[in-house]
Amino acid sequence: MKKILGFLLAAVLVLAAAGCASAPAASSAPAASSQAAAAAAAEAPAVNLSGVPQFVNDAYLKASEDVLIGIGTYKIGNDMSKMSMGKTMAETRARADIARQLQSIVKNMVTDYTAASELDPGAAASFQESITQALAKADLKGSKTVAMNTQDGLLWVVMEYSKSAAAKDFDAATAAGKLAVPAAAAFDALSRMDNAFDKAAGGGPVPVGD
Repeated sequence: MKKILGFLLAAVLVLAAAGCASAPAASSAPAASSQAAAAAAAEAPAVNLSGVPQFVNDAYLKASEDVLIGIGTYKIGNDMSKMSMGKTMAETRARADIARQLQSIVKNMVTDYTAASELDPGAAASFQESITQALAKADLKGSKTVAMNTQDGLLWVVMEYSKSAAAKDFDAATAAGKLAVPAAAAFDALSRMDNAFDKAAGGGPVPVGD
């Protein structure tokens, strides 16, 4: 299976620019929730892709085939005392990047299931929302940092989220979704996750860096 990099272009444009934005107030607590991740990643003008460091590109090239990859940034300038907070914020943004990819995969899974079943559109929408909310609460605990470095005062973090970690989270999330929408009881999460991963990977990797 190809690495799932279809969202990389948008992630780099948003998250690299977010790292250059004004820094939020410092916090000593880890910011791992998906809601915090989405808020932290929501700052935004575009950035030139030529600014992506080579080590970020290398991390993608070395990644295994069955992973989702997220990128996060945080501006620390020359102040190394910001490194700890910067790592937390950059990882939060990388998780937000992965979470966006998962939301797309969930949408594809439910759309395919709805087309092949008698699940009505209203129930399908509720089922999709229930799965997404359950995944958000999972906080992507299976994700791990595989590369981290600074360039021109910007801290870059690359995180991986494995297919096996995704399978566990999807299984739990769809179980919660079935409780909320009993009409979707026949939904086979793991089988459909495989198919959705394959579809997401179909476009191949997006080049980064020089």
